[in-house]
Amino acid sequence: MRRYTLTVNDSTKVIEVEAVGTNLFRVLVDGQLVDVTLDDHRDLAHSAVTPAITPRTVPTERPPVTPTAAAAGTAAAPTPAVRAVGASGGGAGLNRMTAPMPGVVLRIDGAVGAQVHRGDTVLVLEAMKMKNELKAPRDGRIAEIYVTEGQQVQYGATLVRFEEH
Repeated sequence: MRRYTLTVNDSTKVIEVEAVGTNLFRVLVDGQLVDVTLDDHRDLAHSAVTPAITPRTVPTERPPVTPTAAAAGTAAAPTPAVRAVGASGGGAGLNRMTAPMPGVVLRIDGAVGAQVHRGDTVLVLEAMKMKNELKAPRDGRIAEIYVTEGQQVQYGATLVRFEEH
């Protein structure tokens, strides 16, 4: 189920939309459930997309090797960059979990209001026939869940929002 906030003629409405079939949707508006059939769809954005490539600089020198690794005759293993699930800059990264890849939500292990601890599995995402357990980036409470089991999600889609205890 997806939640949208729309403003029409200075009147704000929150609607929830659930895809039931290819062209059939169940929509909740002001507490009233309505079945909606999509008869026609046209993408009105016909603007050409021109990708922009920004070259990055590549260091010309190799990083220094630690003395213990040099003594053993091996290069130091690089430390992988670790990013909190859903980190997006601006400090809000730990308050939401985003899809690290496109896939299908197989299982949701938490409910709105549930307490989670850092490292607890919140949901399972299937991508390329592999199950990926997405874990809570911090201690807190699940404030909102934006997806349902069986839903297809795209890379970067917000899945869950967290709040402080």
